[in-house]
Amino acid sequence: MSKKLTGLIILSAVLTLPAFAAYNGPGPATQVKTASDAAKAKDDTPVELTGYLVQNLGDEKYLFRDDSGEVEVEIDNVLWRDIEVSDDSKVKLVGKVDDEWQGIEIEIDSIRLVSE
Repeated sequence: MSKKLTGLIILSAVLTLPAFAAYNGPGPATQVKTASDAAKAKDDTPVELTGYLVQNLGDEKYLFRDDSGEVEVEIDNVLWRDIEVSDDSKVKLVGKVDDEWQGIEIEIDSIRLVSE
């Protein structure tokens, strides 16, 4: 009986071994940094944009512009936290690409002013 018990213990140890393994290579693709790249990126790609909000499109949507071009972004009202922004205020937006049936937009998770 002790051989059977020893065999079961060894078998269970071997079967649980892969649970301790972990991937240590590169992570997901780096963040997209420009409006033109964001407009072509795949769904859920991380984005970090620095530039200007140049137009309010209504319903929490804005037109973002940088040196590469323009892209539509969605900024929830709760994220503004008393931040005052005009079309000449440089901002940093962090979020991800949201590829919906009506087209690409960037869903913003955080916004902050950038001092030049």
